[in-house]
Amino acid sequence: MRKRLIDQVSRLVLSSFLMLFTLTVFAEETAGDPAKGKSLFNSNCASCHKLDKKVVGPALAGITEKRDAEWLFSWIRNNQELRESGDADAIAIFEEYNGSVMTNFPQLSDEDITNILAYTDAAPAPKVVPVERGSGSASASEDTSYTNLYILGAVLLVLVLLLAKIKNTLKQVKGDPASTLIEEADVMTRTALKNPRIVTMLVLLVAIILLQQSYVAMVAVGITQDYQPEQPIKFSHRIHAGDNKIDCNYCHYGARKSMVSNIPSASVCMNCHTYIQEGAETGTEEINKIYAAVGFDPEEGKYIEDYEEQPINWVRIHDLPDLSYFNHSQHVTAGNVKCQTCHGPVEEMDEVYQYSPLTMGWCVNCHRETEVDVKSNAYYSDMHEKLKEKYGADAKITVDMIGGLECGKCHY
Repeated sequence: MRKRLIDQVSRLVLSSFLMLFTLTVFAEETAGDPAKGKSLFNSNCASCHKLDKKVVGPALAGITEKRDAEWLFSWIRNNQELRESGDADAIAIFEEYNGSVMTNFPQLSDEDITNILAYTDAAPAPKVVPVERGSGSASASEDTSYTNLYILGAVLLVLVLLLAKIKNTLKQVKGDPASTLIEEADVMTRTALKNPRIVTMLVLLVAIILLQQSYVAMVAVGITQDYQPEQPIKFSHRIHAGDNKIDCNYCHYGARKSMVSNIPSASVCMNCHTYIQEGAETGTEEINKIYAAVGFDPEEGKYIEDYEEQPINWVRIHDLPDLSYFNHSQHVTAGNVKCQTCHGPVEEMDEVYQYSPLTMGWCVNCHRETEVDVKSNAYYSDMHEKLKEKYGADAKITVDMIGGLECGKCHY
């Protein structure tokens, strides 16, 4: 009798741990990571979709409640194939949006799509209120996924109940009356709290968690990665830099010649929009805002006399602290650094956001990894010759070798 009960306890323990492991793995695989999903959404979906409103395509917030996962995976991977299979929903969406063909994404893995869908399920972030420079109101993007914490809590709860069940079984072996799971759990909790070692471990655990969270909060101060304020005019970099292949330096001409990459004046916009009076996606509404700022009459095709021009209050996105010195021309002209290295794939963005963290560590790593073009860049020709003599003609010369890690370069 006793041996049989012990065997039952052993099987119960083994099956319970297997169940916990399976549930944990399943939860990790199916929950998705909204933070990773946001990055994938911005790079693959944001040009045509938003979470909260219809753009080129439908709003995607809560899309998993409208469509099942299998259908969404098929649609994202190859919507044309899904339509050709005769799927009624796929055909209806295609007709609703006047035959606009959505790009296929066969390169996205199951995990990528799961993460994107997890991001669409998350509550849409509130619009960022534009703030004055230096106010410190721009906060860093935070990871709002608590999946792992929920799983850990569930595992701990199940373990407590499991131990109570085991204790009851052992009581039955001895012939003692069994207690309810709640009573056993209460007794075990009281017993554990009377043990100084367990109390010490719990205090240390809480202290470690608090210190870790404090460290994360302090490290995030001043980091505004993913900051995406609403601008006064809906200017699409995807249309201008992407579809129309306009060079970044045409509008931001200061990046090649000065420390600051200037915000283009309205006159730069008017170089094209004197004649292009209707936007590809926004019609005349957004372009009319430019005309209202500069005093241009599109009907007459000329500027209004004695018009008091109004500034366009663009909201600054990338803002390094005053203690740092950064020179655009040194990077763009002397270093041949592409704009996308720091600003990300702006040619794919409808609304620009801060792509990189722009932290000191991020800059230092770039200086350690970026190779200096000593063969075709005449800007530093004399220095390059000396570097070849010092490190060898075929040596890989990185930015840190030419003073890229000197404190005074950025903190003069």
